[in-house]
Amino acid sequence: MPIYEDVLLLFTVVSLIINVYGHLGYEIMPKGLRNSFLFEIINTSVYHNLHHSKFKGNYSLYFRWWDKLMKTENPDYVKEYDRIQEQRFGRKKLAA
Repeated sequence: MPIYEDVLLLFTVVSLIINVYGHLGYEIMPKGLRNSFLFEIINTSVYHNLHHSKFKGNYSLYFRWWDKLMKTENPDYVKEYDRIQEQRFGRKKLAA
């Protein structure tokens, strides 16, 4: 399959960054993400870390829809994400 070298390099770098973020063990997303449409689409560090701490569910590394489609998303994800963001930013309600 032909591919430009620059595209392959970009894909490799972006994949590495997303993989490191997914396995970071610390959430770095801004608190505004919780109220955006992106929260329903992309994975966060909390999302993938639930996979490593519970050993069941949250298998995808990039997009939440894979786990939603396969019914493997951890049901406690949103609650856990809110709890961790409350620790970071205070007790202010994060969800709309």
